[in-house]
Amino acid sequence: MSSPRLIQTYLLDGTLEGVRIIDCESTVKAFVIPRLKLNDIKNREELSWPALYFLINSENGIAYVGESESFYHRVKNHDQNKNWWDIAIAVVSTTNELEKSDIKYLESLAVERAQAGSMQIENRVAPVRNNIHEFKLHKLQKILDDTQLLLTSLGYDILPATEKADEIWYCRTKKTDARAVFRGNQFVILAGSVIDKTVAPSWAKSWPKSLQERNEIFAKYGEDLGDSARLRENVPFKSPNHAGGFLTGRNVNAWTTFTDVDGRTMDEVIRGKHSPFAILSDRERNPA
Repeated sequence: MSSPRLIQTYLLDGTLEGVRIIDCESTVKAFVIPRLKLNDIKNREELSWPALYFLINSENGIAYVGESESFYHRVKNHDQNKNWWDIAIAVVSTTNELEKSDIKYLESLAVERAQAGSMQIENRVAPVRNNIHEFKLHKLQKILDDTQLLLTSLGYDILPATEKADEIWYCRTKKTDARAVFRGNQFVILAGSVIDKTVAPSWAKSWPKSLQERNEIFAKYGEDLGDSARLRENVPFKSPNHAGGFLTGRNVNAWTTFTDVDGRTMDEVIRGKHSPFAILSDRERNPA
């Protein structure tokens, strides 16, 4: 059972239409800033600190995730160069303890999680995750969870409370950057995953039905990026091997193709343990 939480809102000008400051008894707080009220926050000291921020089109459900060492200067730049947003939300430390490396790490986590949410995310790909001292990892994950709570309380499903980082499986090659999770008896490739469209000729010849399925998924759920495609929606598969074949366009061994957040293979993490379901080979799912 989750513990009770207190969320408090301070209305900077006494109205719901103005700037709001949201607190949830955390090490961070959020500033909710209508675009027309940007001048109201130019003298707020906290908004010259490092921040994880979100630009939102509240009518069309579009969002952008960013980070900055000085939020106010960054958002003024976005005011000049991005026309589609009407709300900005800046998440800052209550004591200015977040460093540049911290917010860059938070940005990477936030973009990954946002791409599995219900809002359209303007970020093309998640930034490469920078190195963080292991003592900070738990603290930063807690900050992201608190940020998710604050955003959800405001009605923005940008950071869905979905899988924890250690429950996500990654498939990464030169042109593929995909994430997947076990859900019940399915293995689901998450929206936002980028996939190399090339295939191995031997795979295409041996498994024409799998090739046809791949092309149909790209046509229905993929955003064409030229030699790769980005999934607009989550796509379920009946096994990790099935998903691995789709992602790579070749025969793969899921035990070594998928890795966790720490780079450990599926073989290292769960082999010998009770997995959600048996990992099927290509021949098991494509009987001759």
